[in-house]
Amino acid sequence: MRLPNDWLNDLELLAWRFSHLGFSPDLAGMTAIELEGLYRYLARLADVAR
Repeated sequence: MRLPNDWLNDLELLAWRFSHLGFSPDLAGMTAIELEGLYRYLARLADVAR
């Protein structure tokens, strides 16, 4: 699965939406691979929550 061009913007919105999960303080120290994994996880959570 390819990431959309604006996945970092989407990640920012998803991070805000799911901030109660407690990962927000760690975002600045994450690598691009970790951010991609977090994006995919949060995107799946958002799909299930619809």
